[in-house]
This record gives sequence, structure tokens and C-alpha cells, in this order.
Amino acid sequence: MSSEYIFITMVILDPSNQKRLIDVYLVPLIKELLQLWYVGVRMYGNTTDEAFIMRAALMWTVNDLPAYGMAFRWSTIGIIGYPVCMDGTRAFHLQHGKKACYFDCHKKFLPKNHPYRRNKKTFTKNHVEYTVARPRLIGERDPRLGCRHQSCS
Repeated sequence: MSSEYIFITMVILDPSNQKRLIDVYLVPLIKELLQLWYVGVRMYGNTTDEAFIMRAALMWTVNDLPAYGMAFRWSTIGIIGYPVCMDGTRAFHLQHGKKACYFDCHKKFLPKNHPYRRNKKTFTKNHVEYTVARPRLIGERDPRLGCRHQSCS
């Protein structure tokens, strides 16, 4: 594989599976990303024959829910297991199994005039969905995230 296309992958083979400590393995990566963002690294541009300061940022990660829970310390089990809905979900526990159930929570993401919202027979009986999904939170609107950008102040 050429150096332009290197992906950061990690396989932790440990019989005790200490998944709650995965952030320990990410510390070197986070330190390098912080250096690339704030300080930069002096590089040489072959096409311009000049030196420049390269800066970089991690734009996104692709995770399944268990990996999301390990990397970002979000509990992905139980009623508020889905990070997009957070505490705005209407999930419930099953009466006999005591497991979290997300049945019929998806209809609020449909457009207001969608026929499935008014369908009383197919999903939960005699229930019409009137609520709408809350807007997706971004860093400037999420009260739990600090914003360093000038537009937030």
C-alpha cells in the first residue's frame, strides 16, 4: 500500500477484552491530531519547491454503535442507546422481557404529510404520530459541546 492511502486501523486482541480502556490506545493519535491542528508540521511542497506548514483535522469517523460507545463513552444500550435521539426517544421496556424496545419510534422522522404517520393498523394500533423529530444538533447548538468559534459568542 502506498503511503498516500494509509488508513488507521486497530485490532486489539486481548482475552480480557478491556473495551472500556480503548481511549488509552487512542491517546497517541489524539496527540498527533492536536499537533497537526494547532501547531502544524513543516513540509516541503515538491511542485512549488517551497516549505509550508501543513495542518490537518479529523473530519469524521465511521463506527458501529458498540465502537461508538467505546470510543466516545456513550452507553449504546438501554432506552437512550441511540446517540442521535439521546433523551428525546420514546423507547420503552418490554413488559416481560425487560429489554429496550424502539418500536414505532421511527415515524416521527417521516414528513408530516406521509401516509404512514396516519396509518392506525400497520404499526401501533389506533396511534397517529403527530410529533416531529428534533433537529440534528451541531456543535454551535449542542449545549453539551463547547464552541471556540467566534460566531458562538
